[in-house]
Amino acid sequence: MQHTRIYLIGFMGAGKTTVGRSLSNKLGWVFIDLDEEIERREGRPIAKIFQDHGEPHFRKIEQRCLEDVSGLERAVIALGGGTFINPQNRALAMKTGLTVWLKVSFAKVWHRVKIDGTRPKFGDKDQVERLYQTREPYYALAKVHVSTDTSTPEWVANEIMGVIEKS
Repeated sequence: MQHTRIYLIGFMGAGKTTVGRSLSNKLGWVFIDLDEEIERREGRPIAKIFQDHGEPHFRKIEQRCLEDVSGLERAVIALGGGTFINPQNRALAMKTGLTVWLKVSFAKVWHRVKIDGTRPKFGDKDQVERLYQTREPYYALAKVHVSTDTSTPEWVANEIMGVIEKS
């Protein structure tokens, strides 16, 4: 197995955190949810960072945090929904690990994710669908694609394990 870092990429509700925890347990690797790591470092929720300082400020924090965790060995890293959109972040992830897009349909996203104010860019349905459509072409640049619509997190983790073992 040549990969020592796996980046999980996808839209809100794709299952990045749940699959990431399962995959890291199977591999015996550390799991990092980039959004959780940002909140831990900043001492406040992402929604509050957006509210107080705006998205550009948040994206700078996100990029620094990604740079830090990209040096970890034997790590499964769940990226935030917008992380992979940034060309520098995308290049770093592609250079330092295996990028895996957890594909999810918009219908599933809408069903899985609550509008509760914790996700800054998750407002009304039209806004979320436009964001989804804007981000999908970037996610498609990931090396591996795995659908999460009808699969359990365990199944998805096993699919990724199969890819890793073949490479």
